[in-house]
Amino acid sequence: MTVTIETPDRLLDRTLAFVADRFGGPIEAGEPVAAVMSPMHRAVDADCRVIHAAGRTTSYFLKIWHDDLVAPPDPTAVFTAAQAAAEAGVAPAALLLTPDQRAVLYEHLGAGWRTARLNELAEPATLEALIVAKAAIHRLSPFPRDRDVFADIEALAQTAPRRGAYLPADFANLLAAAAHLRLAVAASGIDRVPAHADGVASNVMLGPGGAVRLVDFDEAGNTDALFDLAVTLNEIFPLDEPRQAEVLEAFAGTASPAALARLRAYGLADDLKWALWGFIMDATSPRRDIEFLKYAQWRWLRGNMALSRWSLDATLRAI
Repeated sequence: MTVTIETPDRLLDRTLAFVADRFGGPIEAGEPVAAVMSPMHRAVDADCRVIHAAGRTTSYFLKIWHDDLVAPPDPTAVFTAAQAAAEAGVAPAALLLTPDQRAVLYEHLGAGWRTARLNELAEPATLEALIVAKAAIHRLSPFPRDRDVFADIEALAQTAPRRGAYLPADFANLLAAAAHLRLAVAASGIDRVPAHADGVASNVMLGPGGAVRLVDFDEAGNTDALFDLAVTLNEIFPLDEPRQAEVLEAFAGTASPAALARLRAYGLADDLKWALWGFIMDATSPRRDIEFLKYAQWRWLRGNMALSRWSLDATLRAI
């Protein structure tokens, strides 16, 4: 029996043909968005392109997931979350999920919109708009799936040795800390809300008049609202607990010791998750031009730095 492996170009052609059939006319696709792992995380998990339907001025954003991802997304859950966020006015419209669930089509925000930079997100007005957008999602009806960063860590830690991933010698210390934090969070309870659950600056779009839109709902799900805040602050104000406390107080009305401890726990866990992901992708992905190892090492380093700055025992008690 002969097995035919679909090449990325063939998958793109087939996806564009399906979109063209739905729109009733030819489709023109732009060049792929350049994949960058570091210093910003953009277009790494998918072939991303702006496409145009013939005879229309409207453009669209097409995302075709790569098939080498160590933790593939749940396409239906991603699409459903993106649709709900768009209806809330904080994300571009999610227009189409292909039948094979390999690609999703979004509204393209177009002229006047740009990818956010970390220094821009640190500006008070922009940060407030970002927090407001995330909080709007927290008020929606539950998403199709729950998210648990500690469960993700456990799954990735089990996968790493099987996939031949290199892990630093002291990585076990971070895994042990995450296991203790997971038990503490579970014991104190979690009030889950729908959340974007993504702190990457490139997944925030800035537009005219200070407008903010959230993109990329691959990580979206029902989780602790403080996790959504933690992953955001971990990117904008890494290792700066006073600044994080200021934002927490504005977000929740108070910066209680328990909430601050959760921010610590979730920030560390998010760094550990993505470090593991990067180490595994470095070992397994055929896309050797992507700096998976550099990204993994940075997230591992930041997690180590965080753990060295605060007492694990005190944090566990506060949670």
